[in-house]
Amino acid sequence: MGHEQTPPRLALGISISLFAYIFFVTASSLVWSFQGQFPTIQIIFIQTSVSFFCILPIALRKGYRRLKTSALSIHLLRDITGVLSYYLYFIAIRYLNLTDATTLNYSAPFFVPIIWWIWMREKIDLHVWWSIIVGFIGVAVILNPTKQIFQEGFAFGVCAGLASAIAFAALRVLNLKKEPMSRTLFYYFLFGALFSAPLAWVYWVHPSGLQWLKMLGIGLATVVAQMLLTIAYRYGTASYLSPLGYSTVIYAALCSWLVFKLSPSFRSIIGTILIIIGGTLTYILKKKPERISEAFEIPNPKEKPPL
Repeated sequence: MGHEQTPPRLALGISISLFAYIFFVTASSLVWSFQGQFPTIQIIFIQTSVSFFCILPIALRKGYRRLKTSALSIHLLRDITGVLSYYLYFIAIRYLNLTDATTLNYSAPFFVPIIWWIWMREKIDLHVWWSIIVGFIGVAVILNPTKQIFQEGFAFGVCAGLASAIAFAALRVLNLKKEPMSRTLFYYFLFGALFSAPLAWVYWVHPSGLQWLKMLGIGLATVVAQMLLTIAYRYGTASYLSPLGYSTVIYAALCSWLVFKLSPSFRSIIGTILIIIGGTLTYILKKKPERISEAFEIPNPKEKPPL
């Protein structure tokens, strides 16, 4: 963005983000394994409820006063768009394979700088555009659009990406307002569970023992991913970290290959290379060579993000 300075410890933020997306794909893979056996809203309810009870002890460890916030409207925007993004993404998984659905969902980095520009009126730097364009070309190469994709699955996937982009931008605003991670996630999972509870009750399908374990795994993987991603955004900005969402496409392709025995095509390999280039281009172009080592310094205790 225009006059934005390079965030300190940027490489740490990048590393945490890449690790966080592994857990996102773990949750998505578990959802895909159900093959439409359960209503999407039921999965969302269990996911957010499990995540809520995981984050609750952390959120309350310093008392109820820590939950008071002056940015409730931003929390609501982030929570609604974040839950909506998951809902649309999980529906897209019903129509498409895991890799294609994930690819469309993580078109979010293409929208984030535009949303940030509209919201904050900050100019988008040229190198940010190059990063997004190269990464998005890689996404398109992997996607290899078919007639099926340009039906329901395509619409749900792209809308999921747009909703996710708004959620990412709102998360950055919350971080700028110094909202603690525990408070941010407390409201996210609380509102997610409350929003989804009524319809989940109406359309409930009782899971078996193994299916319960999978659903609990979806919630656990989600809360770990959200915690890591929230921490990562304290070491970087939306323009730096949002292109790393493309790495999820790589993880999804690897998971499809190793777990579900769906081998990647030549297109997937070429697209993956482009995504890696796109995801790191902003960092390479904006970070001066002599300062790269500084980004890998371990922050001292006073600089650790608050929980």
